[in-house]
Amino acid sequence: MKYRIKIKLKKFNEKKYNWIPQYGYPQDEYYDNRNTIFYQSFDEAPIEIIKFAEEKFEKKYSITMVKQPPSSFIPRHRDKHYKFRSKNKKINYNKVVRYCIFLEDWKPGQYFEYDDKPIAIWSKGDILVLSKDVYHRSVNAGTQFKYTAQITGILK
Repeated sequence: MKYRIKIKLKKFNEKKYNWIPQYGYPQDEYYDNRNTIFYQSFDEAPIEIIKFAEEKFEKKYSITMVKQPPSSFIPRHRDKHYKFRSKNKKINYNKVVRYCIFLEDWKPGQYFEYDDKPIAIWSKGDILVLSKDVYHRSVNAGTQFKYTAQITGILK
């Protein structure tokens, strides 16, 4: 996949952020809290991502980072933008966009799927535009954590 948008990022240091455990959804007979755990950090990110968001998005945007451990699955789902919508009740939801930014280069075993198409071998700073109506999933079958950041909001 070719990335149309890319930002220059410095080396990512995950120790600077507060990570909260979360669980992937939807859960069923194959996916449960044992194999869908991941961690999120809310409203904080590397300065390059914050500057990018301020430049590209209207004032009300949210940033969430995801730290996905080895052996973790985030099952196939569509984003509902719950956090953004709860903070911005009077917006036109049809204009909301989500950017997914890869914070490190791809490592073997890391996988992302968008619209039933595989995505791998990304580079640090590559950005995917995640449409709210399109299914996607994330898997880390590798041996190192996988890090992404999501910016959600309305483009300027």
